[in-house]
Amino acid sequence: MSGLCIDGQCVIMYKYKFTVKDISMLTISPLFSGSKGNCTLIRSQTTDILLDLGYSYKATLTELARRNIAPQDIAAIVITHEHSDHIAALPLWSKYYRTPVYAPAPIADVIRMHACFADVRPFVCGAQIGDITVENYECFHDARCCYGYRFALSDDQIACVTDTGHWDDKLLRFLSPCRTIMLESNHDTDMLRSGNYPQALKIRIMSDYGHLSNAQTAQVLCALAGSQVKNVLLAHLSLNNNTKEIAFDSAVRACAAAGLVEGKDINLYVVDQYCNEVTIEQ
Repeated sequence: MSGLCIDGQCVIMYKYKFTVKDISMLTISPLFSGSKGNCTLIRSQTTDILLDLGYSYKATLTELARRNIAPQDIAAIVITHEHSDHIAALPLWSKYYRTPVYAPAPIADVIRMHACFADVRPFVCGAQIGDITVENYECFHDARCCYGYRFALSDDQIACVTDTGHWDDKLLRFLSPCRTIMLESNHDTDMLRSGNYPQALKIRIMSDYGHLSNAQTAQVLCALAGSQVKNVLLAHLSLNNNTKEIAFDSAVRACAAAGLVEGKDINLYVVDQYCNEVTIEQ
């Protein structure tokens, strides 16, 4: 691992394995994150929720088994939007398990068509899943409808927001009460511009309804200085237009500019597409 020096202090460029002992009774474990597929586990002591089911069905079962979780233990699957990297494994899952699937109301019928066996329920803000309350933020993305979600157990809150082309004050208000957030840091703008993607795709990704860049995510982190946010998981990185080192470097510099020392005032982790050893837990 390489290092970065800020004001004479050296920090690790990015973290691969990371466990934070938090005071929260909620935990978050990203299983897969990126354009190849997304799935995140949210847990309380009595309730297990999957956020999206967009990677391999078999690989998802394997990751759950590693955590001693059976598919029947999952109380609900919460869907962000209808793009395939968020719902690809849902048809096979719903063929074998009648797990309730919560999706934004405008795409509920789309999800039903994609996964005909699924028990799809239109999501209503404030929905109670076991002992966890779930609220939503409407993202700026080129989907029919795309939500970020906030999971709450009493005063403990975790927010997950990816697939949004820009940010606003509403997003800051949504994230600021949370001790832990998972936030998109999709691409490095220079890498994207100079890369081999078709121009139309580059424009789409950089648009206000595409994906947050590292620089935009850095702006959000600066704006959240002084909030309750203590742990940040940088997620949905592009395999072609970003690296863990660049994303982490950008976030560390943003935090330093806001007077926050990584590892002391705030903890940063970069989520991997395929292999993650991160759980932020009680």
